[in-house]
Amino acid sequence: MEIKKIVNHLPVFTWNRLDFNEAVMTADAEFTTQSCRKDTELPEGMQLVKELDRAALNEWSKAHGCENKPEAIVAGKFPMYAPEQFQTGMGSEIDDLLEEAGVKTQLYEVEAGKKITTPVKFHYHYPEGAASMEALLIHVKKGAEITLIQYFTGDAGKGFVGTSTRVYLEEGAKMHLVKAQMLPKDFVFFDDLGVKQLDDADFTFTQLELGSDKAYAGACFDQIGDRSVLRADMGYMTMPGSFLDYNYVDTFRGKKTEGVMRFRGAMFENSHKVSRETLDFRQNCTDAEGDEEEDILVLGDDIINKANPMILGEEEKMGGRHAVTIGKLSPEMLFYMQSRGIDTAKAQELMVRARIMEVAGRIPDDEIKQAAGLCVDRIYCNRTDCDGVCR
Repeated sequence: MEIKKIVNHLPVFTWNRLDFNEAVMTADAEFTTQSCRKDTELPEGMQLVKELDRAALNEWSKAHGCENKPEAIVAGKFPMYAPEQFQTGMGSEIDDLLEEAGVKTQLYEVEAGKKITTPVKFHYHYPEGAASMEALLIHVKKGAEITLIQYFTGDAGKGFVGTSTRVYLEEGAKMHLVKAQMLPKDFVFFDDLGVKQLDDADFTFTQLELGSDKAYAGACFDQIGDRSVLRADMGYMTMPGSFLDYNYVDTFRGKKTEGVMRFRGAMFENSHKVSRETLDFRQNCTDAEGDEEEDILVLGDDIINKANPMILGEEEKMGGRHAVTIGKLSPEMLFYMQSRGIDTAKAQELMVRARIMEVAGRIPDDEIKQAAGLCVDRIYCNRTDCDGVCR
């Protein structure tokens, strides 16, 4: 089955010649509805309620006040490429793909007021030739707290895999969602996310993209409620010949909302990356504060790096900041390290490791932290003991 889907759409169009408006995800796979997730014992207070087809998912979303409609203030802002009732970062064509493959959305609920202190870990391990997808809807009820980890590994060989995750946080709910992708290099991977936050909801998102020659990631954070808080951190490496495309959108609707997005990356020779980072301030989000920053270390030649940080404003009384830093190790830095016995390769390793482990350090799971370190190790010392965990 040949797959061709348009994903990761910008909230507004820019010039087509810049090739920023969207990405085209392609693959060749025959899907199976069999999950490759290892068995996980759910903690008390969290349960799998039911499975939803696309129509039922839309009905659930509508019943919980989710909507995605044209904006009345800024011309050109129309969700023509993302008409889902519950919007995600990669767009509605992922829902088309899931429906074509017969994949239903698993609805999980966390009881109101329940504070689950031990992280819940969903480990997906894919065999060679895997063609598997999963869709989740996590409903965290009023005042509840949970940490959910999605960890992706696989056996050497080709595959096409991915997940679509939706999170609905009620008033005062708190969640830390972790996504760590360390697939073998010949896999194609996608990771789709949509989040709705009501009043005083607190959402932390930590993402690692360290494997797979071709990876797509999209996240749409919808801060509906007043005083909702978002903190998103992403760490990535693009290896020789690899491609990474991601789209993060933080939409501010409630008053006194706070959103921070940080991206830390290292790009190696002959790799390609496209990033879209949008702070979207909607009318009446007074006193909202948004901050976005990307820091990219370039290591080699023939690198294509496209970064499109963007601020959209319908509200005057708000604060929005964004920045992109792109660079190599400076001659002054290299001279300083060499004067202390550190050669160029080791200096590069230290800088790459610092970026990746800064993000990995936010993950409350020792296995994933160790695996992230092994991914960096293998680049510089050709270690083989991390096969199936990273490149």
